[in-house]
Amino acid sequence: MRCITKTDNKLWLKEYEITRPIYLTHIFNNYVKWGDGEKTKERMRKNHRHFFNELHRQVYKKSKKKIPRYIVIERGGKTGGFHSHSLIETPEHLSTARYEKILKDSWKRTKDGVWLDTNSNVYDRNELDGYNTKQLFPNNTNAEVDFMNCRKTL
Repeated sequence: MRCITKTDNKLWLKEYEITRPIYLTHIFNNYVKWGDGEKTKERMRKNHRHFFNELHRQVYKKSKKKIPRYIVIERGGKTGGFHSHSLIETPEHLSTARYEKILKDSWKRTKDGVWLDTNSNVYDRNELDGYNTKQLFPNNTNAEVDFMNCRKTL
């Protein structure tokens, strides 16, 4: 895990050019949701990678393009368990409804993915970025950015 300050993280998130955003909440199976430590987060990162590879195959077939997105792993309160959030670009050639179906189908094809909540009504990026960085500081092991799976441009 790379530790950066909350301010640094907000500045980093502002570098993302996402013009047609969809906000996702990734829900994992109970094994991951109630897991603990770095091994669980590593499993989440692998699940994210599988999800984005599957999504890419569905959206771009053989293109080298990568869909702009950022992902935050976090552990909810005592009853929340591990889950993740991501802000992801909607490709221009797809309608929002069609893309949301592809997203949900791709998430269900992963090993640990159970449910994907989508919200295409993301209006205030500043508030959303603030929400995603609420727990990100060096002493907190319950939240971090999944740098391995983030992409800034197509």
